[in-house]
Amino acid sequence: MRRPGQKFAFVMDTRLCDGVRELADGADMLVIESTFLDEDAALAEEYGHLTAGQAGRVAADGGVRRLVLTHFSERYREEDEHRFVEQAADAFSGDIVLVHDLDRIEMPARRRG
Repeated sequence: MRRPGQKFAFVMDTRLCDGVRELADGADMLVIESTFLDEDAALAEEYGHLTAGQAGRVAADGGVRRLVLTHFSERYREEDEHRFVEQAADAFSGDIVLVHDLDRIEMPARRRG
């Protein structure tokens, strides 16, 4: 029996561009930096990174199934981390996971036929 494949995309250390959108398109799981919160979008642009909201919009536009946020600026404190998920969720209604180095995340179950 033939089984459909899965698509994994990894986006790191980049500002918003066509390549980001192309990688995310149709991904079952997208691991993407969300280095800055949306209120620091000017810093994100200056340093070549993404905001949490941009990551959420990329995931929504690309039909991503599981969005994995990582690569956070050290300017934010641990108690601020929920804000990354909230800002991504403003655009993306799917599964959102926030991770740190060495965390393990399962791929979503394969789609049936």
